[in-house]
Parts: sequence; C-alpha cells; structure tokens
Amino acid sequence: MRSSSHRLLWSGLVLSGLVLSTGCQSSSTIKRAGRTEEERQNVIKLNNFGKAPADRLRFCFNFRNEAVVRQDVAVGTVFYGDSITELWELDAYFVGSDGVILNRGISGDITPDMFRRFDADVLQLKPRNVVILAGTNDVAHMVGQKKSDTEIITAVLDNLEAMMKAARAEGINVFMCSILPTNPDTRFHEDKARIVPQINQRLEKLCATHGCIYVDYASAMADEKGELRKDLADDGLHPHYAGYAIMARVLEDAARRNNLKL
Repeated sequence: MRSSSHRLLWSGLVLSGLVLSTGCQSSSTIKRAGRTEEERQNVIKLNNFGKAPADRLRFCFNFRNEAVVRQDVAVGTVFYGDSITELWELDAYFVGSDGVILNRGISGDITPDMFRRFDADVLQLKPRNVVILAGTNDVAHMVGQKKSDTEIITAVLDNLEAMMKAARAEGINVFMCSILPTNPDTRFHEDKARIVPQINQRLEKLCATHGCIYVDYASAMADEKGELRKDLADDGLHPHYAGYAIMARVLEDAARRNNLKL
C-alpha cells in the first residue's frame, strides 16, 4: 500500500512538472548560439604540445572547445588569462545571464602565447564578453632576460592591444583588467612595483581608444603603499577567496556601468 502511494505521488509530480533534474542540465535548457554547419565542423585546435602543464591544458582546451562549438553552445563570457584566472573558481562568484561562463586561464601563460591561442580559446567560442587579465608573468619573464622597462611595457601592451582589436572586430565586449599589484612575499616584486603601474596607466588609455572596458582591480586591491594587500593573498601574487570576491565585485560594477551582463 505504501509503495503504491509513493508511485502515485511520484507520477503526479512528474505530470505536474514539479520534479526537477538533480543531475546534468536538460538539453532543452541549453542556449544555442546559432553557428552554421560549417562553423560547427571547422573547429580551431591548438597544436605543438609538449610535457609542460600549460601544454597539457592547451590539449584539454581542444576537447572542451570542440564540445562547445559542435554542440553550438552559447557562451556568455570567457575569462582569459594566466594562473590568476585559472585558479578562479568562477561558479562560486558568478551566474551566467545569457550563455555559459568559461575559464580559459593557463598558469604561467604570457601575452604572446595568449595571443597565439586567442582564435581557438576565445574567438571561435563566440562569447558576448571576454575578460582579459594578463601581463604579470611577462614582466617577471622579461626582467629575468634583462630586458629594459621600455621593452617590457611595449611588448605587453602590443599583445594586449592585438587581443582587444581581434575581439572588437568580432563584436565581442572586452573587459581589459589591470594587472594586479604584488607585495614582497613574491619574487620580482620590486620590478613589478615599478613597471606594472606604468602598464596599467597606458592600458586604460588603450581601452578608451578601442572601445573596451577597463577593469581596475589594482586600485581596489592595493594598500596605502600600492602593494597587494596582505589579507588578499597568501603568496603576494595569487589572490585567495577574499581577493577574488573584490575582483568579482569590481568586474560586475564595471559591467553594470556599461549596461552589460556576464
């Protein structure tokens, strides 16, 4: 009798539409992008993989990007960057408003490599928005190569500007983020403290030139000395949950001011 009652109750819930899936999202609720059949077949893939962790992640992105393109999934926002982006648990801070939110951050990435993978990891995904955060690794890398401040600043800005132009040409909204400050708990801090503010200052001007949105994480996360606040990171470089909470707020405020949603 009890079993029969349970079956009747379950049937009633199903018929009334009150039973919701607790597993994978129903395919009927996935928003589609409207790609042509040709676009769905011609997936851009990265190549030249080695044994480094970054190469393995690029390899993984081939599979993830192919699924998005072949299944014609609509993408709201791609977060694009280095380890600071890769480590950001986006689902804990954002809910996509019109399409999925994807993380395409790779630890250790530098801007020339990011530009080389931009077609595969951003443009072919057809996002409404891209959030770009990069440059801190370039500074450390080129300081180690004894490059001048001018060479470093120019190289970083040239690559970031190239990504801005490529995205805007495809009608993608670009959120270009300031490079985060560091503090003495991390390597190359003194060099970054000297160079990064100069990059950020010029980056803000480039955003105005190309119709991109400048997201000023740096000002919101710096202490009175202009260094990354000690309570926002454990290693002087990578923000932890509290740092990401500030970044999420600053980003969403920038989107709101421009009448955009992630």
